[in-house]
Amino acid sequence: MDLAHGGGNFEQRNVLHPPAVVLIPGLVMSFYVWLVLVTTIPYPGKIGLDYNTLGTDWMVFYGAIRSVLDGNAPLIFDGDRFTDFLNTNFAGWLSKPLEFRPWAYPPSFLLILLPFAPLGFFGSYVAFQVVTGALLAVALRSSAGAVLPSGALLVAALACPASAINAINGQAVFLVAALIVGGFGLLERRPYLGGLVLGLLTFKPQFCILVPIALIAAGQWRALLAAGSSALAMVIASGLIFGWDLWLRWFPLILENLSSPNQKWIEYGRMWGHSVYTCAILLGAPERLASWIQLLATLGAAVSVVIAFRSRLGTREKTAIFLAATVLAAPHSGPYDGTLLVIAAAFWLMARSAPLPLWCWTLAFMIWLMPLLSPPLLFPVARIVPLLPVLLIVLLLRPGVPAVAVRQAPAG
Repeated sequence: MDLAHGGGNFEQRNVLHPPAVVLIPGLVMSFYVWLVLVTTIPYPGKIGLDYNTLGTDWMVFYGAIRSVLDGNAPLIFDGDRFTDFLNTNFAGWLSKPLEFRPWAYPPSFLLILLPFAPLGFFGSYVAFQVVTGALLAVALRSSAGAVLPSGALLVAALACPASAINAINGQAVFLVAALIVGGFGLLERRPYLGGLVLGLLTFKPQFCILVPIALIAAGQWRALLAAGSSALAMVIASGLIFGWDLWLRWFPLILENLSSPNQKWIEYGRMWGHSVYTCAILLGAPERLASWIQLLATLGAAVSVVIAFRSRLGTREKTAIFLAATVLAAPHSGPYDGTLLVIAAAFWLMARSAPLPLWCWTLAFMIWLMPLLSPPLLFPVARIVPLLPVLLIVLLLRPGVPAVAVRQAPAG
């Protein structure tokens, strides 16, 4: 039985109850960033970062699926024309024109967006956040088990500043987190279903690169086959529904961006994230060296995943390492992806024996807080963000960490 999931004969003593010195500032900071969401439409930038308006990333998603459905699919592969299209169609919603917002996702992402297209921009924006947030809640409740403090886990994940920023931008981190937590949570009991869920991560390629490595390291060959089948099914379905021309256009574009990235994307996209590459550039590294540092970080993340999934760690600890490693390995990530680290930190805390020392809560609070000090381009302190997933991985892998305290429940 997997103690990390707390089977029917076990209960966990460690509950996610932070001390007041951490809880109160955490709640205040969380309230503040959700207040930024409420005030962004009438007063963008008045009490925090100027996000322009709500749903600027969702404009890219919604604009892409509407363009394809309206018979103008080639538009989404021209970053400048597509940005002009967004600025024209959402002029009444934007407080100022967008600088550069290209579509860089595979056509399979359009399958996920398709059910939301008939709802209009605002309706689809709200519905996507609600539906994906609900999926994450289901995945987290399942990972917590019947006897664990799932309520505290849900609050930690869904109320954190990173999740508020995800809602402000209209991003998809709730869905990414739900697929990772849900997929790995199913592996031991239902490997085929777990693999099918993990294969859906290919809608955002930067978050699926470590999936086959984890499954191979764990010897989960059935899940690996299912993940490949799931990814292939998305390719075939998107080709049949939207036309194969989308894939024929997307592959050369991605290869071109890998070998010679669009400088506008680097300036207006990648440099506003907090990947290892971005932080290395902002710390003074030349572009080529920063690319090598990012590659080394990706390789290190892959090694940590191999070690974790070949070990006897519980499912939650392995998932936490995968979440942290995914953020570390991603060539582009934003402050909203901090939700993945918050979940990883919560799983790490749940894996330790009670009572938790203050330094554990302090580290978790730093992970909770960091999205408020992003992006690194504006806040130099945020340039240490890549150290947080590294520290989490080391703490989860190091030998001699106290295991979660469990005891056998009385029979009957």
